[in-house]
Amino acid sequence: MISHKFKSIGEYGAAGMYEEPHRSLFYRKALGIRRFYENCELSVYNREYLYPSGVCHTKMDIHPHYMSGMDMRYDAVLEKDKALTEMFFSDFCKYRPSVPQEHTVAGNMYTHSMPNYERIVKEGLISYAQRIEKIEDVDMREGLLHLIEGIKNYLTRSVKYLEEAGADEKLINALKKVPLYPAENIYEAIVSWNFIFYLDSCDNIGCVADGLRPYFKGEDVTEILKNLYDNVDVNCGYSMALGVDYTPLTIQCLEASKGKRRPMIELFVNDDTPDEVWKKAFEVIRTNNGQPAFYNENAVMKGLKAKFPDIKDEDLKKFCGGGCAEAMLAGLSNVGSLDAGINLLLILENVIYSKLADSKNFDDFYNHYITEVKAVVEKVTEEISNSQRERAKYNPLPLRTLLVDDCIDSGVEFNNGGARYVWSTVNFAGMINVIDAMLVIRDFVFEEKLFEKSDFIELLKSNDKEFLGKARNHTVSFGNDNADANNFANKISTEIFSMLDDKKPHIGKGFLPASIQFMSQVAAGEKIGATPDGREKGAPLCDSLAAIFGKDTEGPTALLKSVTSLDLKRALGIPILNFNINPDFNDATLKALISGYMKLGGIQMQITCTSAQTLMEAYENPNLHKNLIVRVGGYSEYFQNLSDELKKMVINRTIQKMV
Repeated sequence: MISHKFKSIGEYGAAGMYEEPHRSLFYRKALGIRRFYENCELSVYNREYLYPSGVCHTKMDIHPHYMSGMDMRYDAVLEKDKALTEMFFSDFCKYRPSVPQEHTVAGNMYTHSMPNYERIVKEGLISYAQRIEKIEDVDMREGLLHLIEGIKNYLTRSVKYLEEAGADEKLINALKKVPLYPAENIYEAIVSWNFIFYLDSCDNIGCVADGLRPYFKGEDVTEILKNLYDNVDVNCGYSMALGVDYTPLTIQCLEASKGKRRPMIELFVNDDTPDEVWKKAFEVIRTNNGQPAFYNENAVMKGLKAKFPDIKDEDLKKFCGGGCAEAMLAGLSNVGSLDAGINLLLILENVIYSKLADSKNFDDFYNHYITEVKAVVEKVTEEISNSQRERAKYNPLPLRTLLVDDCIDSGVEFNNGGARYVWSTVNFAGMINVIDAMLVIRDFVFEEKLFEKSDFIELLKSNDKEFLGKARNHTVSFGNDNADANNFANKISTEIFSMLDDKKPHIGKGFLPASIQFMSQVAAGEKIGATPDGREKGAPLCDSLAAIFGKDTEGPTALLKSVTSLDLKRALGIPILNFNINPDFNDATLKALISGYMKLGGIQMQITCTSAQTLMEAYENPNLHKNLIVRVGGYSEYFQNLSDELKKMVINRTIQKMV
């Protein structure tokens, strides 16, 4: 029997998936997850406040994962048994996204999400069984009940282990109750939150302060929050959000993040943000960890409401950017994040070589480019829908169906549209490269006629350094509040972002544009030749929506005005801005700059706080500044973990003076 063969190699999750091979994929995955939790090695207890702590289950090579339901370390299983590996791969890994590979910059049908922590902490998972029993689909109903039983078994095993290890009675007693039953105090609530995070295979932790507020009676839980954050960090988890309903718990959440890489905190600010919140946020920034990022509460909430009018006001407050920063509502949404990443600079390169020579004027060339971008957008969005159909058929996610509203109540699986809110996020990569390149083409070729079209093309093909230097130093460029550049930036960003306005994916209410590159700008630029923005052959794309490195020479205010000339109100996916400052910044100056940026329509700003000297020391001697953390695109990372190209990219950023 196949199930016994998987057991014999220690893969109990896979064994469960073959116990009833005639059942649906959803049921088989759910049963597999149950068997995994009944047999997985428990995390080691090291006297932490929370359990589990440390790296998520690592011993079984077929294990739960939020994007695949059950994931497989292919090579590791292959070493154990080739035939079983190929069988499992054939049966459970059929889903393949069909988005064109060249337009998957930073995303290829990725689906970050987060459970409805608040509801589970409040009601307990046992109460979910009553709603599950009402589901008509037998396999879904029985599969979800298997998950509940698996979680109960996992908790029982965990409590027994903690008792044998002599753990703190407070922790043991908490886990005898949560997350199966409602939490009654702040400690139980955090213990429950942490346990759910591990069940979900460690993605995002959502709106922590808001969700814990009903249990908070003024206690100091900073150290416990630090434990939670460490668990996010060690498992490469992602984000959390702090909304504008500030309490002393908000301050503790910020304090706990000092010096920590993850979670990536999204701090919402507005005109009423208390001085103590600003002060604490700036204290955290000075610990060189890239935290927190600042979000425009008014722009995000009003923008999402305008785009999706049926979002309930109380649900909007649960905004938490998942993954790096992608717009979603905690516990309520299934967001393609990112479903695709359109390489705008690659399209421009193709149009330069195919259309520039025959273009009568700049408008003619520009229109050729816009036409080609539209064609790519049509193709990419069509393939997102096709991929959604295939994913719903071949990649059901039982745990996400259990943990995210309204899958149970609708009786619809997570990837088939069961979540309350579903939309797709599409990344647009290289926007700033295209803006600067277009301005050079306009002026050098058509307006000032400095180069014949054929010569211009040949200089690009040959990666001519002198020519690229001249192009790079063009006086009309993005990042310096140049009116001409700003007007063009607004025009082209509006035309491109609006291409998604009236489109809808197969599953979901619409598409949201984003600009989130994180590490992807390196690979995205490798196959692109020299471009008219002054970028050399194979060099990375621009850093999300910041100016091309070194071009923003007129100070921080000019840079921010340039960024807000873009059509940010459409880019709710989210538009990332990396902003770099020295540790000697003045609090009042930085607050005024962030507030002014938000008033101009800025949506998000994330800050790397370190000196050029420190970056160079860390680059030249990896043993120095081992804990230096920087913001890269949409996420925070230890500087020493970056590739050489990404390190150079961070070093080359303009460090703004904020004194």
